[in-house]
Amino acid sequence: MTVKSEHSNLILKMRTTNRTSQIKAYFTVFEPEYPPMHSWWLKFAIMSILFGLFIMYFFNNTTVAGIGFIITGWVLFAVWVKPYFRGRKVYSLRPSEEEMIKWLINDLNTEIKETAVKKLRLNMSALESKNFLLIPYPVNWEVSGIEKENILKRGTESGKILYSVWNVQIIALTVNYISFYTCTYDWANNIILHERTNEFFYDDISSVKNDVEIIEHYLADKNYTDEEGNQLPADKLTANVFVVKNMSTDTLKVITNILEMNIPSNLIVDLEKAVLALRIILRKRRYDEDQDPIIVENNEELEQNKEEDHTNPHINKQED
Repeated sequence: MTVKSEHSNLILKMRTTNRTSQIKAYFTVFEPEYPPMHSWWLKFAIMSILFGLFIMYFFNNTTVAGIGFIITGWVLFAVWVKPYFRGRKVYSLRPSEEEMIKWLINDLNTEIKETAVKKLRLNMSALESKNFLLIPYPVNWEVSGIEKENILKRGTESGKILYSVWNVQIIALTVNYISFYTCTYDWANNIILHERTNEFFYDDISSVKNDVEIIEHYLADKNYTDEEGNQLPADKLTANVFVVKNMSTDTLKVITNILEMNIPSNLIVDLEKAVLALRIILRKRRYDEDQDPIIVENNEELEQNKEEDHTNPHINKQED
């Protein structure tokens, strides 16, 4: 599996192998169970120790043999219990939920953001940060180019869920048009797939709205066949979407959140203010501001919020 862009290949080298291993460990390493008491290793260990003590106590000149049986018993006990303590150590070294979220946000703002800027040929010095929106949502269904066993999820201590694969969408509100970039990001392996770009000129846009849609997917961690082998229907998921339509009925649709995926709140981007800002841009271009009281009213509202970011700061700002 390869990354599609030259820039992405460069980025792959930026994240250390150790970090990649830690991210994978978060999804794949589980707290070990105590070794079973009915194990033959344990039974032989106990019998060897007891037999060594028995012959030392009841027979003369058997000290060396008895010690040998006791040592053998302790070796067998170590063989029985060692995997548990090794597993405990590996489990304890897993990154925390906070570290995982921080690393994900950082990777989105390096690997994905830098790739999108290059693909869209954006001049970031001329683009206000509030007009550059990065919106991720998780993937828990089969995607071409990613093995099913690499599509992972893990419940967090806070009751939320983190995922190893994400669809990432980027919107840039430039002077004359909306630039759009999207890709699938295999975060655990640091691989970018299925990149697409698009542009919508403001003068061609006919409507902008936030909406709710039902989408259907066969989730990677569920079985969709009944006892008789019949195919069961896909899961219906509730998606919050940001929709832009142009005069020719082409549609730009951005999924901002899928409620059933239950991701941490600081990974959810609220585009309500972005929709307001885009509507005001469109009205400014199409109507005389002095003759349209709605635009004056909206401009006043925007002015009150001009110090606020249009998105979750955790997504659009790179962590240290």
